[in-house]
Amino acid sequence: MESRTIQEQRAWLGACASLVRARSMRLTGAFIALCALVAYGEHRQAASAPPVLFYNGSSPFPAVIGEPVALTPAVFWTIGHYTVSPPLPPGLSLDEQSGVIAGTPTRASGSRAYMVHAGGAGVHASFPLVLSVTEPPNHLSYPSPAKGSVGTPLAPLVPRVAGTVEHYAVTPALPSGVALDSKSGVIAGTPSVASSLASYTVTASSLPGNTSFILQLTVAAPSSRGGR
Repeated sequence: MESRTIQEQRAWLGACASLVRARSMRLTGAFIALCALVAYGEHRQAASAPPVLFYNGSSPFPAVIGEPVALTPAVFWTIGHYTVSPPLPPGLSLDEQSGVIAGTPTRASGSRAYMVHAGGAGVHASFPLVLSVTEPPNHLSYPSPAKGSVGTPLAPLVPRVAGTVEHYAVTPALPSGVALDSKSGVIAGTPSVASSLASYTVTASSLPGNTSFILQLTVAAPSSRGGR
């Protein structure tokens, strides 16, 4: 027969094992309950999060007359219908099912916000699409040939050009005393050195493109006023 001490030890070990199993079950149950609460919270958060809508491309988006445009929406909800206000610039249109804005702009317009609305499956989202339509510079011209005289202010040469111009440049350098305004394109000044007839290429440029004109200019020596 087992001694009383051995029986007591076995009884004590059995009680410990039961306690461990009970604690393990309580911890496991608490862990499962915690996971369920987290999952439920994430579901509630996802369900209550506002839908997100945006379009690819920079903002503002620089569209150019004559160049195709395709702007694709990115949305993380089921969308069944798109609308836009105010109407897009001429040549561009919105696909009401896919939300794609595409086409070829035909008329220049300043920077403006177009509100795209998307809806479906009980959700609604909006996105302010800012775009502008510019016309590349073209048909640049100056009064040519032009004449100047040393010491006499040159009558300003004003450019005629269509489209949007951001910068003017000229090569080679104009005669000493004569300069080109890089913003307005006006050529003016008082020549200080005589020069024979020469050609100067003036370029008008912007992000969409550029155009050039060959200006011919001569500077005559100062007339002699002395003599007998």
